[in-house]
Amino acid sequence: MKVLGIDTSTRTTAIGLIEDDEVLAEYNLRGRVSHSESVTDMIEEIFKKFEFSLEDIDLIAVGIGPGSFTGLRIGITIAKVLAFSLDKDLIGVSSLVANGMSDYGKVATIVDARRGNVYGSIIDNDKDPEVLFEDSLLPFEKFKEELNKCDEVTLVGLDAEKFLEELLQAKLSKNKGMKGTNIARLGLIQYKKNGPVDIFSLVPNYLKLSQAEAQYEKNHETGK
Repeated sequence: MKVLGIDTSTRTTAIGLIEDDEVLAEYNLRGRVSHSESVTDMIEEIFKKFEFSLEDIDLIAVGIGPGSFTGLRIGITIAKVLAFSLDKDLIGVSSLVANGMSDYGKVATIVDARRGNVYGSIIDNDKDPEVLFEDSLLPFEKFKEELNKCDEVTLVGLDAEKFLEELLQAKLSKNKGMKGTNIARLGLIQYKKNGPVDIFSLVPNYLKLSQAEAQYEKNHETGK
């Protein structure tokens, strides 16, 4: 089964193509080019290089966040247009969990969400990833408490390195960036379990601080 993976939740545009367990293509682009331009160009380049047609794709998987609001809208819109126009199945997956599939064992994805907050998740990647701490937007200090409960954890994510010194049992992955093939792999796992999603109901996962976390942030800022 050929799966196209797309993620635009971070500063990196990530496109990947797999066939079952085999990686066919991996293409990541980080820079000033807008996601809307880079996604379409990268997909076109991959299919030209490998002499595939978009018609050969069986499933389109897209990262639904959390992450950049604008980036997520672009990636999901492109995935939905492709799925609708080509009459292909579509699946949306957690960008954080997919990023965590870049390494082994207990893996935490951490992305700077500004003002002392982070997007975070923790998975056990020795299996078809088992989620230990679900996607959350929370103050870094609270996520640090969760991470320090782990005997050992590997950090991934473009912003992981800046938080490393404050974590007791953490190490930095060599594969910290997003991979489109991980989006495709996670999409295939979820598709086999639950089938496709409805194209028109798929939306980005825009996380917001809970009321308690917002109050924590407010108190922290005012020194209360």
